[in-house]
Amino acid sequence: MNTIEIDFDKKLEIKINNERPVNLTDLTISLLDLSSQFQRFVERETSEDYDISSELLIKEVRSGSIIVELVTKAAPLVPLLWQGGSLYQWVTTSSSIIDWFLGKAKNPPLDLTKKDLQQWKNIIEPVAKDSGSQLIISASDNATVINQLIVSSEQANAAQNFISRRIANMDEPADHIHSKKVLVWYQTKFDVNSETGDKAIVEDIRKKPTKVIFENNAVKEAMLHGHNNFNKQWHELAYVVDLEVQTINGIPKLYKILRYYEDYTFDPEE
Repeated sequence: MNTIEIDFDKKLEIKINNERPVNLTDLTISLLDLSSQFQRFVERETSEDYDISSELLIKEVRSGSIIVELVTKAAPLVPLLWQGGSLYQWVTTSSSIIDWFLGKAKNPPLDLTKKDLQQWKNIIEPVAKDSGSQLIISASDNATVINQLIVSSEQANAAQNFISRRIANMDEPADHIHSKKVLVWYQTKFDVNSETGDKAIVEDIRKKPTKVIFENNAVKEAMLHGHNNFNKQWHELAYVVDLEVQTINGIPKLYKILRYYEDYTFDPEE
C-alpha cells in the first residue's frame, strides 16, 4: 500500500461570500477548473526532472459562507522552485491574470489558451452571477495568510466580458499583419531553400522564440547577408520588419516576414 503524505500546513482556501444560494453545478465546475488551472501552472513551470504533485485535495468544507480548504501532497522541492511555495506563487500568477482581464496589465503573465480562458470564466462564474458577492482565494502557511486574491462580483462580470471577447477573437479569422516590429534572431539556417530551423523573437508580440518563414527568398537573403554599418554579426543585431502572425488558440505559432526595413537595422545594446 502506498502512503500519501499531505502537507496540512500549507492550504489554499476558496471562500465565496455569497448573497444568494450558489448553483451546485456552477460551484462544482468552478472548483474543478480552479484545480485544473493549478495543475496547468505546476506543469508549465516545472520540468520532468522534478517530481512535484499538482493535485489539490479537499481538506474541509466549512459552514457560513462557502469555504473550501484545499491541500496538496507534500513536495519538499517546491520551496526551492517558488519562493513561498507553489500555492503562494499560483495565487500571485492568478492575481496577474485577473489584472489582465480587468485591463490593469498590458499582457498576461503566461500564454493562455482558449481552454485556459474558458476555465477562468468558469472559476469566477459563481460570484459573477451573484451581485454583491465576493471570491477570496487565500494561500496560507501554518494558519497565516501569505497571499490572497479578492474578486468582487463587479470585477468578475468585467473579467468575463473580457474573456468572452478574447475567445470570440480566437474563433474569428483576423488580419494578423503587424507593421514595423522589432525582431531579433534566435536561430536560423543560411539556406534560402529551407523553411525549417528559423526562429526569432518579436517581444512586442511574444517573448518566446517562434518559427519564422519568409514571403520570398529575396527577403530572407536581405536579412541574412549581414549589415555593412555594423561590426557585429547578424544574430547580435535587431531588425525591423512587417510580418504576418499565425496563431493556434490565440497563441502566436508562426511569423511570416513580409518586408525587411534594412535602413532601420540597429544595435540593441546602443
